[in-house]
Amino acid sequence: MNSLSPDRQIILFMAAVVILVTAIHPTASWYLTLFLLALYVSVYWLTRTWHDRAFYLVCFGALLVVTCGAASIWEELIVAWMVGGSSAIAMGMTVSRNDLPALLALGSCTLAVALMIYLSNHVLLPLFVLSALTAGIAAVLAIRDYQFRKQCSGARV
Repeated sequence: MNSLSPDRQIILFMAAVVILVTAIHPTASWYLTLFLLALYVSVYWLTRTWHDRAFYLVCFGALLVVTCGAASIWEELIVAWMVGGSSAIAMGMTVSRNDLPALLALGSCTLAVALMIYLSNHVLLPLFVLSALTAGIAAVLAIRDYQFRKQCSGARV
């Protein structure tokens, strides 16, 4: 008996979730959700041998995630996890266990963001918090990059 590969299982599960939630909670843009799902699946199948497949999966998956957010934040979260999983498989991150902590961190951070948005009942406050956090991380990385360049050039740190 042939079993499906993990990436095909992820795509089938994502399609089932999107179709089921669209059928249960139809929104004004239900047709757009199904169209973008079909577009994502077609990009998934057409880019099987491309080297930059993960880029296309993330780009088309982001469109699908945003439209799924109109129905439910939890559908959006599940679809975001599925897009992240299929992109991780396309990048080869699931071959070894070294990248598993990064994938778990992605899942837990997106869950925390979804809970923050769900509990605050609006998006503006979590957006400010995430923007400040992102700016802080970018500042720390920029300072560390400057120190690394300075150290590699032979200057004292």
